[in-house]
Amino acid sequence: MNTRNFDWLTVAALAALAYVTGTALHEHLGHAASCVALGSHVEKFGAFYVDCDDTPLSAMRVRWVALAGPIVSLLTGLVCARLLRVARAPLARLFTWMLASIGLMTAFGYMLFSAVSGIGDLGTGNDGLLHGVAMPWLWRVLMGGIGYWLYDRSVVWSIRTLAGIIGGREERPQRVQRIALLTYIAGAVTCIVIGLFNPEGIVIVLTSAAAASLGGTSGFAWGPPRTQVGAGDSDAVAFPRSWAWIATSVVLVLAYAIVFGPTITMPAG
Repeated sequence: MNTRNFDWLTVAALAALAYVTGTALHEHLGHAASCVALGSHVEKFGAFYVDCDDTPLSAMRVRWVALAGPIVSLLTGLVCARLLRVARAPLARLFTWMLASIGLMTAFGYMLFSAVSGIGDLGTGNDGLLHGVAMPWLWRVLMGGIGYWLYDRSVVWSIRTLAGIIGGREERPQRVQRIALLTYIAGAVTCIVIGLFNPEGIVIVLTSAAAASLGGTSGFAWGPPRTQVGAGDSDAVAFPRSWAWIATSVVLVLAYAIVFGPTITMPAG
């Protein structure tokens, strides 16, 4: 089925793959790799969380492990935003835009989330960035204000960049809204389903999978109506059905769900 020159199944597959890739980079290249690099070991590898043994780590190193996830998400966003300048194939550009947007929204969304809730990578919990700091309320206010502004700017950049990628004339605002919303729905559903693989079930879905996807990337849903996107001056770019992208997404997403969804528990070492 094609809607206004884009195939919904292919776009949904791209979104599912982008969400899983962004999550894997955040958790495993960020938290897990930094845990090992700083002298400890990972006790549990989950699809949406990593448990690092904090016992041998100093308070500062614990903070670095917490910060590593958002840093990797930020770098993912910045690198992919740069790659958009050289990517040429329409579907590759769309996937790169998704990964860039997810990375930026995740990094800045965490600042706002942890500032408001006090939990998460940048929160005041035992394994959070602000654990044990003096005047945590002041840091939370500052982080929340900066996070709100940066998240808003990342959403505006994302929607305007998407408009430039997809082209179109009078129908461009409608295409932007459809593709952004489909990206959000497909990615969020994928994350929630993977979260159900975890033995803790609904707990992980609510605290990690749903919070990160539904909340962290909500800019895909509310960004298009808020961002001014006018008619374009070029023909709409077509995003046809690609069984290669669909198959790649199905294989990789399913593999991630099967391997990390139930959680890998490492032997005590």
